[in-house]
Amino acid sequence: MATIGVLGLGRSGAPVAKLGLAFEMDVVAWSQNLTEARCAELGVRYVDKETLFRSSDFISVQLVLSKRTRGLVGAAEFALMKPTAYLINTARGPIIDEAALIAALETGKIAGAGLDVYDEEPLPADHPLRRAPRTVLTPHVGYVTSSSYPNFYAQSVENICAFLDGKPIRILNPDNASKI
Repeated sequence: MATIGVLGLGRSGAPVAKLGLAFEMDVVAWSQNLTEARCAELGVRYVDKETLFRSSDFISVQLVLSKRTRGLVGAAEFALMKPTAYLINTARGPIIDEAALIAALETGKIAGAGLDVYDEEPLPADHPLRRAPRTVLTPHVGYVTSSSYPNFYAQSVENICAFLDGKPIRILNPDNASKI
């Protein structure tokens, strides 16, 4: 039975864990604030970070980017992983130390990586990840579903209309709102 380790069991991590269970995988999870109760609620096992990296055949990063998660997965974590394990990151690029990931891929320390997010987006044409072996790279489209489009486009139109009316909404940096 394959094991999937899920870093973060929030809004995006919980469905990943459920998908692992649907495929009859052993699902383990860890994050800095995760509790055993939350894991039990979803039917997955809570483990410490080291155990997650040592035991998982697949590791799916599902964390929010913050000061605490930036660089959370680096050389030390790749050293713990099985040489047959895969890293999947659909959360935020800077959670992974890209240089350490590239080194792990180039030396065969891990089996491969699936990445939808990067430190710099769009990923530059000459970026070393584009040449890294055993990788699947997508351009930050993992969130795209047919059900997300109506919401996305409706909010886009609403945002434009509000801006044109001089009453912008969904402002990402409120400190800059007065400069608009």
